[in-house]
Amino acid sequence: MPNYFVINNPYAGDGVHSSIVLNIKSTINIVAWHDTDYAGHAMYLAKKLAKTIDDPTAVVLVIGGDGTLNEVLNGLLQFKRDVKLPIAYIPTGSGNDFARGINLGTAEQAFSHLKRVAQAQMLNIGKINGDAPHRTMKYFINSIGIGFDAAVVEQTNQTTLKKRLNKLGCGSLSYLLSVLCVFFKQHDFQMTMMNGEDYIQIPHAFLVTLTNQTYFGGGIAILPGADVHQNALDMVVADKMSFIQFLVMIASLKKNGGHLQFKSVHKISLARGAKIHVHDIQPGQIDGEELGNGTFSFNIDYQTYPFWL
Repeated sequence: MPNYFVINNPYAGDGVHSSIVLNIKSTINIVAWHDTDYAGHAMYLAKKLAKTIDDPTAVVLVIGGDGTLNEVLNGLLQFKRDVKLPIAYIPTGSGNDFARGINLGTAEQAFSHLKRVAQAQMLNIGKINGDAPHRTMKYFINSIGIGFDAAVVEQTNQTTLKKRLNKLGCGSLSYLLSVLCVFFKQHDFQMTMMNGEDYIQIPHAFLVTLTNQTYFGGGIAILPGADVHQNALDMVVADKMSFIQFLVMIASLKKNGGHLQFKSVHKISLARGAKIHVHDIQPGQIDGEELGNGTFSFNIDYQTYPFWL
């Protein structure tokens, strides 16, 4: 029976999951409970736990959205441990792409499953090191995006519509509405990369997404078949296209990867140590959270991490 150290984001999904939180508190063995108060707080709390926990049965339970999960993952990895602390997860965000990608289900379904878990499993996580857009080393579980999808994240996070839709239980719809708003604002840009021994130049990139699993943007199947159980990363790049072509491509996303058949869409399997360069100022996102605007120049790697799922 694990001892749970909880990091809960009470603001995730606009706080509509208070009942599941009460259920969690009264059902499992919780050693410590921490609520987050500000952006970056989950990372700070996770780093502190990584430094202080010496319990061999400890599991860090994350309650929140993809952004909270990302912060905890990065916080735990900031402190080097001989034995990594496993991460359990209850999805209470608006997008919940990680939970969707591993078929974890709703918060209630995930909690029901959690009570039956007996051991951790190793899942793939991505890593970037370099300017993105500021000098940084970050880990991700879902995706990193440059250009269009990052602009959609920025638009979604800034609109009050997201909060209203969260309260109606359809927060992921806010991403789709932002997609249509952002299309006309986002310009193409040049991207170059070294992927193993291959030099690749894309002069009119519009969307660049490094993905570890199927979904991004609140349920958009950017790469069907991608699996966090596989030790690999892929990249999907879409060139700038007309609005009509864009609408057709969006519609094809429902057809199990139909968008990958477009000549303007490229799937690239990433080699360890691949290098990405974007010299134009562009927005960036990591696991659905804003990275900021700037130029990008970073190396790509991946590794495994224990998840109590």
